Amino acid sequence: MIRALRAMGWLRWRLLLNTLRGGRRRDAMERVSRAMALMVPFIMAALFVGSTAVMTVAGFLGGQAVADASIYPPTIILIARGAISVLCVVVIMLAAGAPGQTTLSRYTRLLVMPIPRQALHLVEVVSNLADPWQVLLAAGLVAFSAGMLVGGEPLAAAIALLAGALVMGVLASLSAAFSFLVAWLFRSRRRGELFTLIFVMALSGLSLIPAFLSKSFDSTPREGRPEEVNRPFSVDEFNASLPAWSRVLPSEAYGLTINQAVAGRPAGIAAGLLLLVGQVGLLFLASSAVHSRVIQSLEGDGRRRKQKEIAASAPRLPFVGAAASAVAWAQYRTAIRSVRGRLIVLFPGPLLALMMVIFRQLPGDEGRWAASAAGQGYLLLGAGVIFGFYSMQAFTMNMFGSDRSGLTLQLLAPVSDRHLAWGKVYGCWLVLCAGLVVTFAASVAVAPSGSPYYWLAVFVAAFAMYMSLSPITVWLSALFPQASDLSKTGSGGNPHPLPMFVGTFLVMLAALPNALIILIVDVWWKQQPILSLAGVTIWAIVISAIAIPLVNLSSRAVGARRENLALVAQGK
Repeated sequence: MIRALRAMGWLRWRLLLNTLRGGRRRDAMERVSRAMALMVPFIMAALFVGSTAVMTVAGFLGGQAVADASIYPPTIILIARGAISVLCVVVIMLAAGAPGQTTLSRYTRLLVMPIPRQALHLVEVVSNLADPWQVLLAAGLVAFSAGMLVGGEPLAAAIALLAGALVMGVLASLSAAFSFLVAWLFRSRRRGELFTLIFVMALSGLSLIPAFLSKSFDSTPREGRPEEVNRPFSVDEFNASLPAWSRVLPSEAYGLTINQAVAGRPAGIAAGLLLLVGQVGLLFLASSAVHSRVIQSLEGDGRRRKQKEIAASAPRLPFVGAAASAVAWAQYRTAIRSVRGRLIVLFPGPLLALMMVIFRQLPGDEGRWAASAAGQGYLLLGAGVIFGFYSMQAFTMNMFGSDRSGLTLQLLAPVSDRHLAWGKVYGCWLVLCAGLVVTFAASVAVAPSGSPYYWLAVFVAAFAMYMSLSPITVWLSALFPQASDLSKTGSGGNPHPLPMFVGTFLVMLAALPNALIILIVDVWWKQQPILSLAGVTIWAIVISAIAIPLVNLSSRAVGARRENLALVAQGK
C-alpha cells in the first residue's frame, strides 16, 4: 500500500511537469499558454497564504484563550464548530457542483496495472486534504491545539489535536464519497446534465430561502416581550435549542470532545472521540463502496439514438456570409445543447427576479432605497446583462477550445479565418441574446415600470459591450485555448485561467461607458430617456466601427495557430 501511494504521488508530479513542458507538437505560444495556466493557480495560492496565516494566528489565540479561560471556552469552541459546519456544506457543494474534479476519468490505464483498488481509493481520499479550504481549516485546528499547549493544558491539547485529525478524516472521506457518487451519476450524460441543471437551480433557490424567513425583515418589536428585542446572545441557550439529531454531526462531536477535555471528563472525551472515529469509518467505507461501483461501471450507459432525418440547413444570418452563418449556428446549437449554455439562458433572469422580490422586503431606509431600485425593471435587465457576460466566458473566452472534434471539421471546411472568427462571435451573441430574452421576461414580470427608452437603451448597451469585447475575445481564445467539457459546471468546463481572469475586469470596463452616458444624460438633461437611448446608440455605432476591423485583425491569430487549435480542442 505504501509503495502504491508513493508511486501515485510520483505519477502526479510527473503529470504536472508534463503539463508545463508540453509535447514537441506544441508551438511556443502553446507552451507559454500552459505555463501561464499554471501560474494563475500559484498566484491564487500566494494570496491564499495570507488567509492561512490569519487562520493560524486566530486558532492559536483561540486555543490559548480556552486554556487560560480568558474568554468563555464554549464561545471559542462555538466558532470552531461553525467553521467545521460551513466546511462540511462547502465540501458537499463543491463535490456536487464540480463533478470533473476527481481523477477517475484517467483510471483506464491504472486499472490494468498491479495496483490494488484500495490504494487508488486511498489516494483519492488523501488528495482531498490538499483542497485549499481543508488546508485552511487544518491550519486553524492545529494552531488551536498548539495554543492550548502553550496555555498550560497539554492533555487537552493532545485531545484537541487528535479530534482535529479525525475531523479532517471525516471531511476527506465525505468529499470523496460525494465526488464518487456524482462521478457515477455522470456516467450517463443525459442523467448527469439533468442532475447539474436541477442542482444549480435548486441551490440558487435554496440559498435565498433564509432571506424570506429572516427575522431581520420584521423591524417591529414583539408585543408584551420588549426584553427580547436587545437580548444578548447566550451560547448555552443556543446549544440547548439545537435539535437532538445535530449531536451526531462532525462539528458537534468535535465541540463535545473539546468541551469535555477542558472540563476534564474522561467519559465525555471518550464518547466524542468514538463518535468521530465511527464517522470516519462509516464515510470511508461508503466512499470505498461507491468508488468500487464507479470504476467497475462503463464510461457511459446512455444509448445512441439514430437520427432518422437529416436536419434542414439553418437560415442565413444577416450581415455575414454563408460560411460565417453556418459556423454561428453550429456554435449556437453546441452551446444550447450543453449544460453551460442552458444555465446561461435559464439561470440569470429568474435568480435576479427572485433577488428583487427579496430586496423589496428590506426594512428601514435600506428597504426604501432597495424597493425604489427594484421597481425599475430596466435596472434588473442591466444586471442580467452583466451576469450574462460573466457566465458567457466559458464560450467567449474559449471559442476554439470547447468544440472538441467539431473544430477539426470547421477547420477542414472551406471557411476562411475571418469567417470562422465572425461565426464564433455571432454564435456567442445569439446565445447571449437567448439569455437576455429570458431575463427581459423575468424583469417585466417583477418590475414592469420604467420608460421603454431605458429598456431599449439596455439592449443597445449590451450590443455595444459585446462589440467592444469581441476583438479581445477572439484574440485571447486563439492564443490561450483550452479543451473544456461544457457538460460540467466546475473547472472542467472553464476556459484558460488567464483569459477568464482578464475578462473579469474587461466586462466592467466595457459596461462603464454605457453607464456613464446614461448617468450624464440624466444629470444634465433631467432624465430624458430618449436622449439616453440616443447617446448609447451613438456609442454603439462608434464602437462597432472600431471593433469590426479589429475582429478581422484578430482573426489572423487563428490562421497562425490552426494546427495547434485543433490539437488543443481534441485534448491532445
